[in-house]
Amino acid sequence: MFGRGSLTFIRPANRSVLVYVRQYENEVVLCVANLSRSAQAAEIDLASWRDRVPFELLGRTNFPPIADGPYLVTLGPYGFFWFLLREPDASTIEVPMIWAEFETLVVTDGWRSLLRGRSKSILERDVLPAFLAGRRWFAERGTSPTTRIVGAVPLAAADPDRGLALLEAKGKRETANYLLPLTIKWTRFDQERQNPNALAAVRRGPREGTLLDATADASFISILLENLRGSQTIEADQHRIEFKPTARLPRGAQIAIQNVRAVDTEQSNTTVLVGTDYVVKLFRRLEPGVNPEIDVGHFLTEIVPFSHTPPLLGAVELEENGTRSAVAIVHGFVENQGDAWTVTSAYLDRFVEEQRLLTAEAAGHSDEQAAYLQRMDQVGRRVAELQLALASRDDIVEFAPEPIATDDVRSWTKGILQRAGRALDDLAHRRSDLTETDRRLVDALLSYRESLPARLRELLPETIDAMKIRHHGDFHLGQMLIAKDDVSIIDFEGEPRRSIEDRRRKAPAARDVAGLIRSIDYSATAALERALKSAPDEHGKLARALEGWREHSVAAFMSAYRSSLSDARLWPQSLAAADRLLDFFLLEKAFYEIEYELARRPDWLRVPLAGTWRILSRSEGTPGRHSGPLSP
Repeated sequence: MFGRGSLTFIRPANRSVLVYVRQYENEVVLCVANLSRSAQAAEIDLASWRDRVPFELLGRTNFPPIADGPYLVTLGPYGFFWFLLREPDASTIEVPMIWAEFETLVVTDGWRSLLRGRSKSILERDVLPAFLAGRRWFAERGTSPTTRIVGAVPLAAADPDRGLALLEAKGKRETANYLLPLTIKWTRFDQERQNPNALAAVRRGPREGTLLDATADASFISILLENLRGSQTIEADQHRIEFKPTARLPRGAQIAIQNVRAVDTEQSNTTVLVGTDYVVKLFRRLEPGVNPEIDVGHFLTEIVPFSHTPPLLGAVELEENGTRSAVAIVHGFVENQGDAWTVTSAYLDRFVEEQRLLTAEAAGHSDEQAAYLQRMDQVGRRVAELQLALASRDDIVEFAPEPIATDDVRSWTKGILQRAGRALDDLAHRRSDLTETDRRLVDALLSYRESLPARLRELLPETIDAMKIRHHGDFHLGQMLIAKDDVSIIDFEGEPRRSIEDRRRKAPAARDVAGLIRSIDYSATAALERALKSAPDEHGKLARALEGWREHSVAAFMSAYRSSLSDARLWPQSLAAADRLLDFFLLEKAFYEIEYELARRPDWLRVPLAGTWRILSRSEGTPGRHSGPLSP
């Protein structure tokens, strides 16, 4: 159904909600998605399908029939609905329920009894592989791994129905350890089987219940926060879990838990919002080492307080065999209007509409662009202030700025060349599958293959007039919250595909700057893609306007950033040297993006291809910094 028929976009007044309809003959599917991290409501014009009954395909539930007025839909953070718009008489037809087969496990003395004997064998062989295969945070999602339960830790002695299971999952590419909080809910399984967190049915004598992933369970979160407040240490099965609060965690009265909800995003961890007080992130994959989000958060909260990032309230770590792994981290909640990617997308959609309506003479000045440039000015200042804070303590080894060594340059260059080699090989191999525009870009990039090592040496010579510092490591528009007309920078975990050791290594400030510039590039291209789905771009007007948006936005960000970066050690004083350093890390990011898009989103490949082409072609006299078409 989703690959057939017509595609129609519906524009509600709330720009944070995406709405479109796929129709094939008399079959109509309505898709509604919340692009914001906060709950949203949208009134949708569905008059064309008056009297039809929206049937929600995932929950298999009828919604109220469509009437003459706007149809109101409310969605949770990043939530979505798929509706089949059925004829009135079809809504009364009972749709047969097709359920997945679930195992029934026998409980003797609490959830830990499920991790022994026959129940453990069933979990390892039948339950966990299927459950992990469907999780967004599982590295090899979509494939069933071989699993083994390697440990179990209770969270509270008085609560036998909740705890942490430690798993080993062996997939096709790797073997990794994962954390799975489990709870038994003594509710009949037939009432819980639609719950996506359900793993299996359980039974203790005549009593029936359900085994669930407890991540968004209010009781689980309550125990975690109380253990953190009490600085608890729990030992079991040769594992030790330590709860370490910071001075910013409220003490005294018991922490009230209300409105616990998981953030439904595609990520390697699970984030849970607790009312408007706490943000709890559970690190699903257990990786030995000090997670950078913990030590950077501690640094920016208690050593060099930085007000433009959420305060770290505490962390939970697992110790086993002399190594430590992050289990969870708790931050204070920051009231916000959405992340900068969502806000940027809204600006760009209004900008596109503005460009469609204005004459060529009037289109030169845009109120939307002017307002956004002020925000980019603000972002530039906050990023500079963050880097100044991270580089401000020469007396703390983990955060003291260090000279860039020859070995650093060789390592960074080697990394790009290895990634570029893989990416270019893949591009050459898959060239025939790409669009004509993408093939032209691929051919242009392949022509630089032999000269790439020399080009990288030109951009990053062995002697650099800048220091390396602790940095964000995965910086883009989605890593900033728009909070009361300011910004709050979040998620210092670093790029999840890198090792913990690599994420904690120091790097030039230019690496984070390059990440944000590439994200601005993506936002402009995404806006063009959205615009082309509703109407063609006559004479390339929108592409040129969005290219101007990208250039002006980057220029505003860089101007504010450079003027606010008062530590001369962090950025080359020579403009030419600074441009070369930035280009080096833009290439590092762009080749990473090429690999990512080839593997996951081939339709987005043009964005990093065009970005890489812009950088490599500058030496041949093409226009200046950050220029180049969205559609070369």
